[in-house]
Amino acid sequence: MKKDTFLMSLSDIEKKLGYSFRDKSLIRQAFTRTSYCNEHPAESYQSNEVLEFFGDGVLSVTIISFLLGSHTERYRHGIKTELGEGDFSNIRSKLSDKTNLSKSIERLGLQKYLLIGEGDKKLGIEKEPSVMEDLFESIIGAVYIDSDKNMAAVAHVVESILDMSVYHSNSKPSQSAKNSLQEYCAEKSRRLPQPEYKTLKEEGPDHKKSYTRGVYIGGELIATGVGKNLKLADAKAAEAALIKLAEREDGENKKKSPPRAKAASSDGRADDPKASTKKKTRSIGSGKPENASQKNGAPANKGERGKSLSPTKKNPTNKDKASPRTASARLKRYAQEKSIATPAYYDLGMIRTHSGAIEYKIECRFNGTTTTATGKSRPEAKERASLEMARALNIKV
Repeated sequence: MKKDTFLMSLSDIEKKLGYSFRDKSLIRQAFTRTSYCNEHPAESYQSNEVLEFFGDGVLSVTIISFLLGSHTERYRHGIKTELGEGDFSNIRSKLSDKTNLSKSIERLGLQKYLLIGEGDKKLGIEKEPSVMEDLFESIIGAVYIDSDKNMAAVAHVVESILDMSVYHSNSKPSQSAKNSLQEYCAEKSRRLPQPEYKTLKEEGPDHKKSYTRGVYIGGELIATGVGKNLKLADAKAAEAALIKLAEREDGENKKKSPPRAKAASSDGRADDPKASTKKKTRSIGSGKPENASQKNGAPANKGERGKSLSPTKKNPTNKDKASPRTASARLKRYAQEKSIATPAYYDLGMIRTHSGAIEYKIECRFNGTTTTATGKSRPEAKERASLEMARALNIKV
């Protein structure tokens, strides 16, 4: 898009933003990518990278102002809140994350006005979520400067273009990855040390940093995450740690689980190898009955319901033919029969229900299909996700 074309579109942009710029060069800069500046040095415009940096911080303050006005109340001891610190952190994260910002830009079609280089244009870079996220933050930075740091003007623009469904939702938000990991470690059954986060690597110029953060539990590096700021990097590290710890715990539980009980006989009693020595079958050709019941003419090896059982008949609940009792086991058996990869399970952390209770959320991926389910425990959530998967793939459980 050429400069004059952008100016022609400026009124449409301002209409979608609900804000009229006094300094039109600020909004133009907000839409200018570095690749465009490199190809048009004579225009002397800088890219939107610095505006993006300012906009990121201003957006966070704006969201906090929304939360203060909506979920807090002043009283003689300070403030009352209906949500906890973790809940506020979750709402802010969900409102300002890459997915929500990019979808908000895409919904208004603002990405089509971006000034980008020809190479980026051929690659369709303007449709990348990270590019649209940068544009959102740049716009907020431009409004903040153009309005002489008027937060009311900024709030108006944010409410005009940001998807506020998470903010306006009456339900309590799901746990963030960091909070989920913290609660995972604090559970009585584990009593693990609290997670600690450390910066392992820092790359890029000051205005475009990339951070690699590691999460440690008891001095052990559990997982790492990469993000454009410490908050995002920590969230990625916590997500990876939850998955790794869940997999480790599942492996330990399998090692500790007792051997399967032997299949029960048809009369409901477990097979006992010693039992065969207690009652011996009569020898072939012997004219003597084996026990008192035979003396009275009753058939040998009589079951509870009076049906005669042949002593040579194989146990009908043979271990090799037994069907798996759980949906997860059935899926695994199905995968083995079809010679395909077994189901993969991912711990999505914990969520808070409408009643305020905490439940676990597990995702199951199998044979190109994904299902999720919640439960009061991780095993329960895993089993429900497996059952949903079996229904989706029409596998009999």
